[in-house]
Amino acid sequence: MRQVSRHSTLSSLKIQKMKLKTALGLLLFAFLMSSSVMLLNTVAAGEQNTTRIFADPPVLETTGVGESFTVNINVSDVIDLFAWQAGITFNPGVLECTGFFEGEFLRRPGGSTVFAKHAMDMNNTLGIVYCRGCCLLGPVPGVNGSGQLAYVTFTSVGIGVSDFHPTDLILLDDNLGDIPFEAMESFTVPVNGTSYGIVIKDNLTGVANQASAPLSGVFATAFSVNDKKISFDTLATKDWYCQVSVPKELLRCDALSGWTVKVDGVPGSYDATENTTYTALYFRREEGNHTVEISGTEIIGGLPKNLAPPLLIVAVALAGSATLVMAIIDLRKTRSFRKPNQFINKLSP
Repeated sequence: MRQVSRHSTLSSLKIQKMKLKTALGLLLFAFLMSSSVMLLNTVAAGEQNTTRIFADPPVLETTGVGESFTVNINVSDVIDLFAWQAGITFNPGVLECTGFFEGEFLRRPGGSTVFAKHAMDMNNTLGIVYCRGCCLLGPVPGVNGSGQLAYVTFTSVGIGVSDFHPTDLILLDDNLGDIPFEAMESFTVPVNGTSYGIVIKDNLTGVANQASAPLSGVFATAFSVNDKKISFDTLATKDWYCQVSVPKELLRCDALSGWTVKVDGVPGSYDATENTTYTALYFRREEGNHTVEISGTEIIGGLPKNLAPPLLIVAVALAGSATLVMAIIDLRKTRSFRKPNQFINKLSP
């Protein structure tokens, strides 16, 4: 009789374990599906074959004083590049610039170059490295492809985060004509102990041989939790466009049309698109010095991730949760008719 009771109880436990495994499997499936959907949407949102200039890495975090870092200024997918100009800004409370050097890109085919720096050189108090310029020598064709235009060396003077913003950018072909490009940069927003990256794309073109610098670029980036607002200054030498990609885990709106984009305090038109992770706001303005303000309606920063997965995944997750709860209830019922020591004695031969 004891043997029959033992087999019956063990069978019941096996059934409960199978239910638990099934429930956990459904929850794992829901998680993997959610991750896959987000990854596919992120990849699909990428763009190809646009000439871009960017700092690599776009942001650094220091953990002590006296650390050494190198930041590259890179170009991608350029055609017939004969000459370039670029500067960079950084956080002077965290880093001190120790040098700005020519990269290998124009020299890669074996050509000769000339590399020159601006008369103002660099300012570690303001966090500005004034623009350098580089061009090929002789009647040679420009260079195609992707690579390193320049690299900048830094030493840490504090503990914290520094974003890097390219300034006064110019790309010229072998006829000394402008090559259209897009500058890519980001700035870091810390909210409730989590850092978020806001991505900015623009075509803020510089001026060659300017007496003062910087004349073009993105400056004074900021984020206000109370106002639910992103802000930054732009210096533009020509009519320009800008696309700001805002992480949905940081700031959202009820609808794509619910955002407010102000330039110099005046609300203006914009185009909005989104994927599962970002909302992208695109707008155009005229040349000059401007203050940009972008406001949402809901701060998400600091809350758990993936709060709004697709409905199908929600349904699967809820089904898995319900099965898990029922399995636990059944298991508790099985165990509830005896105290632990009585249960052990019952299984003993």
